[in-house]
Amino acid sequence: MSEPVRVPVLIAGGGVTGLSAAVFLAHFGVPSLLAERRPAPLAEPRARSLNPPTVELYRAVGLERAIRAVRSPVADHTVVAHAESVAGPERVRLPDRSTAGGPGQWVPIDQDQLESVLRDHAGGADVRYGTEVVAVEQAADGVFATLRSAAGDVRVRAGHLVVADGARGALRDLLGIGHSGPGTIARKLNVHFEADLAGPLRGRRVVALTVANPAVRGFLTSVDGARRWRFAISLEPGQVAADFPRERCAELVRAAVGADGVPIAVERVADATWDIAGRVADRMRVDRVLVAGDAAHTMPPVGSFGVATGVQDAFNLAWKLGLVHGGVAGEELMATYEAERLPVAWATTKLCVERYRVLNGGPGDAAGNGARRGRLMFECAYPDGAFVPDPDHPRSTRVAQASTGDLLGGWALLTGAFARGWDDAAARAVVPVTCRPAPGPLVAEGVPPDGAVLLRPDGFAAWRGTDPGSLHAALDRVLCREVDGREVGAPAASAEDVVGAPAG
Repeated sequence: MSEPVRVPVLIAGGGVTGLSAAVFLAHFGVPSLLAERRPAPLAEPRARSLNPPTVELYRAVGLERAIRAVRSPVADHTVVAHAESVAGPERVRLPDRSTAGGPGQWVPIDQDQLESVLRDHAGGADVRYGTEVVAVEQAADGVFATLRSAAGDVRVRAGHLVVADGARGALRDLLGIGHSGPGTIARKLNVHFEADLAGPLRGRRVVALTVANPAVRGFLTSVDGARRWRFAISLEPGQVAADFPRERCAELVRAAVGADGVPIAVERVADATWDIAGRVADRMRVDRVLVAGDAAHTMPPVGSFGVATGVQDAFNLAWKLGLVHGGVAGEELMATYEAERLPVAWATTKLCVERYRVLNGGPGDAAGNGARRGRLMFECAYPDGAFVPDPDHPRSTRVAQASTGDLLGGWALLTGAFARGWDDAAARAVVPVTCRPAPGPLVAEGVPPDGAVLLRPDGFAAWRGTDPGSLHAALDRVLCREVDGREVGAPAASAEDVVGAPAG
């Protein structure tokens, strides 16, 4: 084999998480090579919307307008419910996403639409479909990987490897990373069909309708917002796709609809089943390998958290890799990726597992789950990671002004009304820092009247202080330029620590 191809970052997986990592890395000045084992881009919808904090991250790299220009065919659908059938009475209805609280607006965009936008704005990243990472070997200063495609094998040497090859990807096992959690909750088989369901729906605009009756269990989603539908049949233990020929699937779909006289035309039945599961990787970092998205955390597709959590993983690792590859930060900064994101993975997975069970008629409080969903979405906190804690602010929280003031994507200082000397300190910082006065309400978020709060590129607070002369030492600590005996990234926080943190 010839000399290896050299690239700063190799990305395994070209779904939303992998493509977002390529986009974010380009924004922070890091070239990447992305290998996706699928022969072509995704061609059907999966996830259907982006929550406001995720939209903010795309805004930070100039993608919000392009994303908002694309509209999901189910953009105005809001109903998520559990019923005996489509025509039957609802048993449970979850609060719709507009009640989640917090700033910003949702963006209704299908996953295949989003991936197309990301590919078009990947900043020159080398994106290769039909290519799989089949072998990985770590070295002291990088990663060697073998990429396999129809054209043959290619050897790559990268400074870091981002594993984003999905829940069924092989790399997590190849790296010896285990996982925990409830595991498989249900197995599904997708049936695509065409029908006019206006009568049974009675004017409801459905995002997802779970049905359960003596004949069939599963959930219904709209493909085109009109006549094309996807019904995911719930399988019993031991059942396989071959047990469901087209005729049987048509009968089960009719039972799910629950209305006589509605013509059903089955378009196709999937060749393979898929799992609804709750799993979290035991590690999200092994030396120079970083695990993100569904490869790190698999959760039921409820609550719009699957894509969001992967995108937030990608942004977290991208700004840190930008500083490491730029020679500004120490390699130890990458340990804070796992310290910050693994507790979030646990908290989000637990919430979605509970939400799925409630939606399927199990015990639980739908309203309470919705309230915790909003807190996790908008009030996420890092108990440990790339920040300097103090007794008044032991956790790092998102600062609202970072998004409303368009400060995401770079470092910023928000100064109090009586603060002096911060402009000079910011000008001499090791990273470019924007310095501006904080609005009055931000004082409640921990901006001292005579001091400042330092914001990271992702809008989380990195440090608070009243002495401009301490800014440079704080940045050295945050960026792991001087470890000074401090054990970076440990101990890991619990899932409960990241939900509902007090403001500031």
